[in-house]
Amino acid sequence: MAYIGTDVNYGNIASQTGVGDGTTTPSTVNPLTYSVPTSSSIIVTLDGVTQVPTTDYVATGTTLTFTSSVASPIAILVVFLGRSLDIGTPADNTVGLAQLSATGTPTASLALKGDNSWGTAGGTSLAGGMIRTNLLSISSPVTFAGTENGVTYGPISVTALVTVTSPSVWHIL
Repeated sequence: MAYIGTDVNYGNIASQTGVGDGTTTPSTVNPLTYSVPTSSSIIVTLDGVTQVPTTDYVATGTTLTFTSSVASPIAILVVFLGRSLDIGTPADNTVGLAQLSATGTPTASLALKGDNSWGTAGGTSLAGGMIRTNLLSISSPVTFAGTENGVTYGPISVTALVTVTSPSVWHIL
């Protein structure tokens, strides 16, 4: 019968071997080769017998601790199922515009906004049919076209025409 579903992906699965040394943290597998987020991120066998995560062992970061001592010469096999990827903090001058998904053209007078577009800090923005302003003054025309509402947090100085077309509403708080 044919297989129905997504094809199985193949790849290299990392493993680590060691030997018991009479302790709960055998030095032949500690530290682990890779940091793991949880005990269930690895499969551990002792002489081929699969151990139960959090019952027979606990793995945190790069430390594997068994609930009882592993005698010598019991073979330990650790298979990494999910490895943590920690890229750390990017070094200075390693992230540039090419690594950002920003749209538009940056200039000295523009800031990168939360929607990954370049614009003036403060100013007006349209989000979900609501115009909001973070300005201390409105010095260029603003129009609420009847399909959006607005809110402005004061104090504010208005020196330009503000048009509120029905059924739009503009709240000044």
